[in-house]
Amino acid sequence: MRITSHADNLMTIRNLSAEDAPTELSRLIAPGVLGFYTHFEVTEVFAKQNGHNPAINVFSIAVAEDRGSEAVQAPALLNSERIKLKSLAGWNFGVMRYTQPITELVPSLEVLSNTGEWKQSGKTLCFGKVVALTPSFVPPDTATPVPLNHVLKNNFWNGSHLLEWSSQEKVALQPLFDDPRRLQELSEEVQKCVPLRLASLSDRLGNFLLQLPVTVLMSRFGRSQKNDGFAAKIVWHAKAKPRVLRANCDLNFDGVVVGYMSSAIQSPETLLPMPSNRGLHRGVIWDEENKIILADTGPSSFINTISFGINMVDPEPRVFSTKQKDGSTKSYRITLLNQPIKSIVGEPESDANGGWTRKRIYSDEVAKLTKERRFVQYKPVMGKQQDEHEKALEDIRLLINSYGQDGVWIWDPYLSAHDILETLFHCKHSGAALRALTSGKKAPENLSILEGILIKVRFYWGKLKNWITGQQKLNFADMQRAELENSQCNWHGLNLEYRIKRGTAGWEFHDRFLIFPKNDDRGALAWSLGTSVNMLGSAHHILQRVDDGQLVVDAFLDLWDQLDKPEHLIWKKP
Repeated sequence: MRITSHADNLMTIRNLSAEDAPTELSRLIAPGVLGFYTHFEVTEVFAKQNGHNPAINVFSIAVAEDRGSEAVQAPALLNSERIKLKSLAGWNFGVMRYTQPITELVPSLEVLSNTGEWKQSGKTLCFGKVVALTPSFVPPDTATPVPLNHVLKNNFWNGSHLLEWSSQEKVALQPLFDDPRRLQELSEEVQKCVPLRLASLSDRLGNFLLQLPVTVLMSRFGRSQKNDGFAAKIVWHAKAKPRVLRANCDLNFDGVVVGYMSSAIQSPETLLPMPSNRGLHRGVIWDEENKIILADTGPSSFINTISFGINMVDPEPRVFSTKQKDGSTKSYRITLLNQPIKSIVGEPESDANGGWTRKRIYSDEVAKLTKERRFVQYKPVMGKQQDEHEKALEDIRLLINSYGQDGVWIWDPYLSAHDILETLFHCKHSGAALRALTSGKKAPENLSILEGILIKVRFYWGKLKNWITGQQKLNFADMQRAELENSQCNWHGLNLEYRIKRGTAGWEFHDRFLIFPKNDDRGALAWSLGTSVNMLGSAHHILQRVDDGQLVVDAFLDLWDQLDKPEHLIWKKP
């Protein structure tokens, strides 16, 4: 990692080429620069296919450590039995751990860069072609969690420098990307052996990570005793030779810098005078001599106020009974809590702008969520339900065309061919995998009085027509096919499969989701519709993005895979 001096007022990190890596790594692991490393511990998650050798790297991480004169630990499997995934026949996985002297680190990484193979365990682990990524510094988790800390080891002190070699093609691991449930299952099994949350960092599969924890000193940023700024405290390692360092701290609120201070560290505690303001602060300790970061707090904050409440149990419970379906009576006793006694410790943080800034930030956040369709409320006015219905459909189409490059799924028990024509058929991404899943339930008829009348007229006219012509009534699937086939579509770029939950396979479902199983760097996304597609905007409901789209994807796939018989298929193109 090369960073220009602080005096230049410019900090840049350049890409680390394969040729630069050995020199840069040798500089960082030299005694006293970041720490006093004697060994590096390697954890390998590998895969093997039946009849194929060598093993394939799934994820590997090496951590530089100070183990003194401790003997090297031989390679050992952490899982007593090979990990096997239900949905991936012919594959098995293992987790291996061992240590090596730090002197072996640079030569072994040179071999990895040149050959795409890692051999420090005594067996060949195949990576394929690797590329050195830009070095980085990973701070501990604070106000904002750092995804990489899901796989780094004990990164909760000063932080760690990270060097990474990427297997960019990842062809050998494609089965784990094809079905995210496989990766989730593998991640859960691996965590039984070692705390590596692989499913949360699928982009790192196939890579080699080198973690260099900063242990040459211990540091802490905190408020000064007089509350007139921040204080940076450091304690050097017993073997370290103190050198010139600089402490930097900035305070940000509402997208602007409201405080900043930089000072040379000349004592165990350095004061950074700064006005007392709201916001997140970030403290960094910069090594002037070696041009590297030795500590970074990440965006952090302090607890100013603690609010808590005490509830007293009411001595008299609520007692009532209900009639059951079988005619029996069931009694209940509900323990009640009195209204809590609330207490506040500390001074509540005030808005110096009379509360107007807080209100504006809230309004801006609501507007942003609405613009991105993360949270949209539909409140139709009597007589204008159809207008709101069309607006809601346009919102769904916008989401489909914004995030549906790799696929769009709709999960709705009342989903019909007409709903599909109004939504999935509007996907502009040619060849995107479109899926529709219904229970074939009769759609609610309370859109409006007029629409309810029209639906009933169509229903009874169809019955009369069938009676006059002697035709047999079409079942649900036949009606769906007929409407889709009669849509006068040229089917260009359409890749759609429409299934129905029927019989004993799978389970009944109620929630309605719009799902994007893949979306570039964002991963899986999902929106809760709040109502069925046919009712969008016609009555109050909320369209809201869910926190973890992958969980919805997994649930959808669990059901979809069980509905794989001919009787479950309504329609498919091509």
